[in-house]
Amino acid sequence: MEKYSKWRDSGTGIQPFLQPVPARTQQLGLWSAINAVKSYILGPLVAVVRFAALGATAVLASATTTIGALLVVPSIRRGWTRCTQSVLARLALFIVGFYSIDAKTISLQKGRRTSAKQGKNGAVKSGDIIIANHASYIDILYLVAKYGPVFIEIDNASTYARPISVWAALTSAARQTPALLPAKEARPLREITETARRNCLGPVVVFPENATSNGRALLQFLPMFEDAANLDEKSDLHILAFKYPFQSFSPAYSVGSQLGHLFGVCCQVYNSLVVRILEQDETPSVRDSAVFCDAGNEPVDLDEAVKEKLLQLSRLRMTKLTAMDKRDFLAFYYKRTKKGYTQPSI
Repeated sequence: MEKYSKWRDSGTGIQPFLQPVPARTQQLGLWSAINAVKSYILGPLVAVVRFAALGATAVLASATTTIGALLVVPSIRRGWTRCTQSVLARLALFIVGFYSIDAKTISLQKGRRTSAKQGKNGAVKSGDIIIANHASYIDILYLVAKYGPVFIEIDNASTYARPISVWAALTSAARQTPALLPAKEARPLREITETARRNCLGPVVVFPENATSNGRALLQFLPMFEDAANLDEKSDLHILAFKYPFQSFSPAYSVGSQLGHLFGVCCQVYNSLVVRILEQDETPSVRDSAVFCDAGNEPVDLDEAVKEKLLQLSRLRMTKLTAMDKRDFLAFYYKRTKKGYTQPSI
């Protein structure tokens, strides 16, 4: 749309914020008729049933949270929380149509085989760092189901962060990214990973774009590892790429009503999610950075190395747009659509 041309990347010609639309060949003839039946007859009926099931899942989640709060032993409480969240997240994915997820470990080196499973050297431990692109709240459900991680919100200036709840992570796609975090809450990433490791809280998820795109391209990454205070030598990095193949309605979400988008996702008989995980021995290591690199070895620019690997893994192009551009876009979008928007307090 012309009115949003300001946020079309000049280098790639891609608009990374608006909801993706199907290819023109899927909007004509028979495809158009099939989509009309699915969208206006079958889809809403399926969506109503799924919303009822999601409501029941939410009640169950609330009940398990209440039970967890009553557990006195911290280790048992954490185990209960991680287990129940994982099961309920996978159940939610199944309910909305992600019956199976195409997750594979990928090698970027020619001649090496692709595996559907991660090897032992790729095991994700508490205190490790998962780095991924962010295209939808569905990403969050997958990560909870698979890893039971700690989610964080990142300060765009200092690149320090604060842990947030799963619910906050799920709804963050619909909110503007805070430009700055309160100074008393922003902590170096290393402190968060050390706490996660010490208390067995799971890996820490870092979305270096610090905002959702529509899955057609990547936003500019924050330099998360530029500050030595963010580097934890004991943390292994794990790089993931999310993609949402679709025919009529994309599960990728970056703008608009989140509830309305979820209804659209639920209208589809099935949905697709492709997850690509980089082979662990091809993933950059914190120990190779300038801070920890052995004398005589060439240090690795960790931010650049991570960016290069995620670009290759996702096969997406990188725009020059940032999370701050996404803030401006959302403010303009909601003003134009007259839906209103409450600015973050920070």
